[in-house]
Amino acid sequence: MEIVFSAHGHSCDLALHPVSAKTARTIEKYGSEVYSMRALEWWRKGKTATWGMRIDDMCNIQVSVDGKPVEFDYNRIIADPLKIRRRMYLDSRAKYLCVLGFDNEICKFSWKWSDVSEYDPSKFEFMVHQWDRIMGEEGYYILDEIRYGNEFATSHDWCDASGFTLVAPRIIDLDEVRRELAQGGPEHIGPAFPSPQHTTPSPKSPE
Repeated sequence: MEIVFSAHGHSCDLALHPVSAKTARTIEKYGSEVYSMRALEWWRKGKTATWGMRIDDMCNIQVSVDGKPVEFDYNRIIADPLKIRRRMYLDSRAKYLCVLGFDNEICKFSWKWSDVSEYDPSKFEFMVHQWDRIMGEEGYYILDEIRYGNEFATSHDWCDASGFTLVAPRIIDLDEVRRELAQGGPEHIGPAFPSPQHTTPSPKSPE
């Protein structure tokens, strides 16, 4: 038996980078211009990126068994989002995070499992990130990976990609987030995580 899970919609290539106060001020000053600055070309490197498929109104999900479509409960995908990556930064000494990348590339991604003995939709495990407060948008889910019966897919197919625009960089003040969450603030649902308020000292009054 062959099982194929396909998602057609917006793909994401987003990164959360710890940055210094100086870099945070630079990003806030120049905005999207930072993508062309040599010092910030690292946004696509390292292990900080989240690459996957947005689960939104544009995403079309189809599951097939031996080439025939079967019914699937869409809500199961977003039922249990991961928190690991964000907690990594909250539990660190980092003071600021920067959100960089894109989230609107139209494409299709398929996971295929071969030689499966039976189809049972409850055996799907979805690795999904919920970034509502990171991106400032309600219901912001990113499908990162899928397992079926504790097994990763036999093969993947990423295709039909077409164009994207980069998101405006956003700085998150982690100390403010830590204080808010320590007071019982919501981690998933709510307004965007706070950005730092860099103020310019007022000029001295003439004596």
